[in-house]
Amino acid sequence: MLKVLLIDDEERATDALRLMIEKTVPAIQQVMVCNDPRKAADIITAYQPALVFLDIQMPHLNGFELMEKIPNKNFKIIFTTAYNEYAIQAIRFSAFDYLLKPIDVEELQGCVQRFLENNEDYQQQYALLKNIIHNIQAPSPSEFRLALPTKAGVHFLVPAEIIRCESLGNYTKFFMENGRTYLISKTLGEYDVLLTPHHFIRTHKSHLVNKRFIAFIDHDGFAVLKDSSKVEVSRRRKDEVMQSLK
Repeated sequence: MLKVLLIDDEERATDALRLMIEKTVPAIQQVMVCNDPRKAADIITAYQPALVFLDIQMPHLNGFELMEKIPNKNFKIIFTTAYNEYAIQAIRFSAFDYLLKPIDVEELQGCVQRFLENNEDYQQQYALLKNIIHNIQAPSPSEFRLALPTKAGVHFLVPAEIIRCESLGNYTKFFMENGRTYLISKTLGEYDVLLTPHHFIRTHKSHLVNKRFIAFIDHDGFAVLKDSSKVEVSRRRKDEVMQSLK
């Protein structure tokens, strides 16, 4: 039985989300609601939900403060928020799912489907929550840390130190300025959306490159990088790449 807890100080918000879940998400068989974040920790301990939809902006305790008070997070957290774009980027950089209010049915179904398909180590969420707080408090998005959860633990990368990302099927390989590499079980498309505002450009369907590391484009149509590696520039992207390097 898939049990879900909705935590939001606004009763109208939890009523609407519960009704939406009951009508459109048959995989969820039991829904409990908490409208007072001060009571949420005790409810989580007693109820043992598999999935928690958590509002961020609440009186007394915001969503981040509440999660810091719960030591064993054996459940998946999905934030529900009307936060601005800056905070949403901070959440996405920390590998968390979120739903933007007013909640869209298809986005809700997508979040639940990803939860059902993934076998994540939810104990990593504490480190990821700390990363969200770091990112939100950062003076600019250039200082955000990108969280890469792996079976060995969570790696935190500064975008300016990433040379490039390469698609390997459903995996993405990160190449770092210090020579390290990381193989992550997410597609390149997901990182394209996150990193494009941080001076990255898609030179090819398989390559996402930090423009600061591109030395020049050679006569064979390859981008030569400052670490002496080469990546292909597809013909249909060549004009865009050349324009962005001016």
